[in-house]
Amino acid sequence: MKFLDYFTDNIEYPNNVALDPIPIGILWSYISSTFLNGFINYVTIVKAFVLGRYYAWDEEINYTISVMDPPGSFNWTEKKCKTKDDLYQELVKKKAVFHVNPDYDFQDDVVILAKAGNTEAGICYFYFWYDMDCSDCCIGRFITDDNEENVITSFYDYVTKDLKEFGSNDHGARGIPLHYFQQGGEEDSSLPK
Repeated sequence: MKFLDYFTDNIEYPNNVALDPIPIGILWSYISSTFLNGFINYVTIVKAFVLGRYYAWDEEINYTISVMDPPGSFNWTEKKCKTKDDLYQELVKKKAVFHVNPDYDFQDDVVILAKAGNTEAGICYFYFWYDMDCSDCCIGRFITDDNEENVITSFYDYVTKDLKEFGSNDHGARGIPLHYFQQGGEEDSSLPK
């Protein structure tokens, strides 16, 4: 199954956000990152990727971030990152960050698959797309009885193949370790580089 087949509709610029927040099986496009932030803390992140949409990995970005150095020390240090790859390497160090900002940190789009929990019909998943243009994000929710491995494989194929064909991942995606989102979390060695 293709990942977007989990959604029955894609609504651009939804206007019933407060009336029916994230209906099951619906993908909302062109919604603010602030709205996504209201849900991201209430789900369990399964997989996450930073896309190669706006910048190539070796492209100069000259971006400064604040990270803990040494990691976990709460000694915040400004780090100048010359390329997107430099930035990525700093952010994915275990315990280098505390409060994450997926829409800014990586200087490119971030896509996330997360679980909200079990229902009688199956597992409830959330899909987040943090676009660097903070008003152009996407969020969706679906329930499926497909096993988790199939959902993850579908998501992986979507990120690495479908988005590349669509032109939203021209420079290739990289996995974001789960510890980036949950300090002290376990290293996710299953993520491709």
